[in-house]
Amino acid sequence: MTRELDNENEWLEAFVRFGFDASVGRLFRGVIHNLNGVGQAFSMQTELLLMMFEQADGMLAKIDQADTLESAREQAAGLREMLAKRAAMAQRLTSVVETFQEIMKRTSVLMEESRDPAGVHAFKLRDVITTEIEFMTSDGFFKHKINKELSLAENIPALACHRVELHQIIAILLENASQALAGNFDNEPAPRLYVSTSLDDDHVKVLVLDNGPGIGAADIEAVFSPFYTTREDQLGLGLFLAREMAGRCGGTISCESQPGETRFTLRVPVREGSIES
Repeated sequence: MTRELDNENEWLEAFVRFGFDASVGRLFRGVIHNLNGVGQAFSMQTELLLMMFEQADGMLAKIDQADTLESAREQAAGLREMLAKRAAMAQRLTSVVETFQEIMKRTSVLMEESRDPAGVHAFKLRDVITTEIEFMTSDGFFKHKINKELSLAENIPALACHRVELHQIIAILLENASQALAGNFDNEPAPRLYVSTSLDDDHVKVLVLDNGPGIGAADIEAVFSPFYTTREDQLGLGLFLAREMAGRCGGTISCESQPGETRFTLRVPVREGSIES
């Protein structure tokens, strides 16, 4: 038998817990998506390498059978060109693997801390942002259509708490911006997402800006209300949850908008015991 929640605070606590669990699940989906990409890259490279060995063997046979030195050199040049192309592709594959290893490293720590929120280790905000952007690339529109610009300051101290909450907040802000840009069917102007971090006194500030249609002045605060949405396929709880989680981190989220530009600003206090990055 299900039990009805007694009051608004109990409902809110349940919803925040649900948001926390959903964040962990989304991180797993992101890892699986990236793992699938690495697997596809490996599969393609394996096929190409098998083809290369067969082609190389045939080219070496032609070199052995060449009637003239010039003909042998021509075949050798073709072989060198093919090997160079495969080496370049293998190098790109190495880069993909390194990226995935870095994601797994960051995510494994996050999984541990999701089970024990009190045991959070110091972490860098830029890792949270880059991980969430990498996970967002599972969406084709976000990956291929949106011009993404990052300006992540180097002087941001490492934070010592609220890692999972910050992952969820950043994910909501990125998804909100992507949805705002998705209605630009003719891609004019080109969809643009700009994310920056800066140190503002004793707070870290994260700016998420998009060049979507904008939000009317009367609706600026309404977007943070539960169940407020302009999209039929959305519940309108994302930004509400983001602001609630920001408050629990001791921070704030604000919104400024005009036609063609919307800015969401997250401010989170730098806790004592943080480590300079």
